[in-house]
Amino acid sequence: MANQPVVDNGFDSIAPFYDALSRLVFGNALRKAQACWLNQIPPGAEILVFGGGSGWLLARLLAVCHPRHVSYIDASAAMITLARQKVDNDSRVDFRTGTELSIQPGDKVDVVITPFVLDLFAEERLKIVVLPRLFSSLKPGGLWLCCDFLEPRWWWQKILLWSEYRFFRAISRIEADHLPNWQHLLETHLPLNPGQMTTFFGGMIGSGYWRK
Repeated sequence: MANQPVVDNGFDSIAPFYDALSRLVFGNALRKAQACWLNQIPPGAEILVFGGGSGWLLARLLAVCHPRHVSYIDASAAMITLARQKVDNDSRVDFRTGTELSIQPGDKVDVVITPFVLDLFAEERLKIVVLPRLFSSLKPGGLWLCCDFLEPRWWWQKILLWSEYRFFRAISRIEADHLPNWQHLLETHLPLNPGQMTTFFGGMIGSGYWRK
């Protein structure tokens, strides 16, 4: 177990300061990307959040989207604890500490949200295991919201992304050592219809939605 990648162990070791670190580097860009398409979610939706982290997005979802139920999955028990605290352990939320294996065959939702989590996986695992499992939980006509890093355009972005992967592989042993082409996989490997995509932080961050 000691050598398991962080996508299976979680960000326990950096959970207390992860949000502060991300805001130091990216300002409000990560939060803006996560909130960008929440207006596409209808009231009363069943939502699956995969890799939600410390709960900022969850609190926003509950306040703005008024879902009927949220399945909130994160590999880090420490992140789940922080998320519970942010929403006062709201009864509409099913908190699950785990990976894609925590998605059950009976999970059928109107919305899947993957906020800055697909970049942690090796591309082959995304293609073969993670994305199909998430896709299977989405009802026909359902909405998939995803925000994550895009291939850098500028030299400083390339240095920043390279540094991020080196840091998280050293500190948290993440599985990926480079950015997977998650957008390509969503649009070609899965039968999803693209909606809109917008970018943040000089084009380094993408936020979009797709429909099943």
